[in-house]
Amino acid sequence: GIEKSAEYARAFGFGELTGIALRGESAGLIPDERWKRVNYGESWVTGDTYNATIGQGYILVTPLQLLNATAAVANGGMLYRPQVVDQVMDTKGHIVRAFAPEAIRRVPVSTENLNLVREGMREAVTRGTAHRVNLAAIAVAGKTGTAEYPGPRDTEGNLPTHAWCTAFAPYDEPEIALVVFVSGGHEGAKVAVPIAARIL
Repeated sequence: GIEKSAEYARAFGFGELTGIALRGESAGLIPDERWKRVNYGESWVTGDTYNATIGQGYILVTPLQLLNATAAVANGGMLYRPQVVDQVMDTKGHIVRAFAPEAIRRVPVSTENLNLVREGMREAVTRGTAHRVNLAAIAVAGKTGTAEYPGPRDTEGNLPTHAWCTAFAPYDEPEIALVVFVSGGHEGAKVAVPIAARIL
């Protein structure tokens, strides 16, 4: 149900600020039954849960939140506060100040289940929608997304969509995580994944 789904989404940092040292960060939105009653005066229905579980409906996620959640899956379950600066050096190359990673929390998911998610993301690359990022030189794990947003419908009545791709690599010992978001980009598999492949 939505309560348990929302609990896990929030554990991965969705619906809250990451705390990055930049102005204007959005918390996004992870809705639940209470939120819909307060904001729409309506009861939550099963279809709302279906939409939420695939990241549609009332869900609002920032690229930074998705990147952070992807990194947590890649690193074994630790959610970190994103940082813009690694270190500050003087003109002679001496480190004046170093910034250590700051953990937000460990996600409440077993290693076994995190490994299942990692395997699913790898298979999305080797034989799924993210196959365009299946690189010979590096093992990549990823996931595509196509997110509807309010706007003029096409001739078939479909809402416009953004294209998403999130990935991490190398699969066995991750060093990089990335998110590609293409505003109005239609399908993530066709538009965002080739960009992710070029970056990697």
